[in-house]
Amino acid sequence: MKRAREDLAAALLARVEAGEWPTGMRLPTQAELAGSYGVSRHVVRGAIELLEQRGAVESRQGSGIYARGALIDYHVRSRTRYGENVEREGPPTRIELLHLQTCRGDDAATRALALPRGARVYDLHILRWSGADPLCIAHHLFPADRYPDLSDQLDGIGGISELLSRLGIADFRRSQTAIWARRPTRSEAEMLRVAIDSSVLSLEGRNIDMKGVPVEISRSIWPASRIRVHV
Repeated sequence: MKRAREDLAAALLARVEAGEWPTGMRLPTQAELAGSYGVSRHVVRGAIELLEQRGAVESRQGSGIYARGALIDYHVRSRTRYGENVEREGPPTRIELLHLQTCRGDDAATRALALPRGARVYDLHILRWSGADPLCIAHHLFPADRYPDLSDQLDGIGGISELLSRLGIADFRRSQTAIWARRPTRSEAEMLRVAIDSSVLSLEGRNIDMKGVPVEISRSIWPASRIRVHV
């Protein structure tokens, strides 16, 4: 029985890792899996438990079993770089530009960016991907008057570090980071392919140039099941 459970877990894991069941997709029911593999539902339950322990799937009460992406070890350092953190853990990353708007910064943003209250900021909203999996949603806030040509620099960018380089910021460092847990909004849950009653981690960080001038604030949202933060 133990061997059958382990063999089935390995077979199911291979299908998850091959992308047949991408992150957020519901697996067949236990009855369907039992029929497909010619095993008992007891063996299926045991295999699913093994996959849950390994973080490959998650059970959602009353809904089923869903594929879950690999856990990312995210290291917050003075020179935190998203690509370096994520790409060493798995597939290549990319960003999807959702929208860019100019707006009045809220009090927290203008203070962090050392701007007058109500100053204009660029709000760049993006969705980050790891392979075929959505990994995090982020808002990146930049001083609008300081970078008037920011909208012209977005074409083909691979990440925020590249964007800052195009804006003339050759190097920068993280000056502060805040982390907290909450429930996702419905739109966040849909974009990240997580349950509405699951937990997400919010990370807010401020980057400054080598003279100490604030250049950008990032506000990102990650499925709590996908990220382990090291500070």
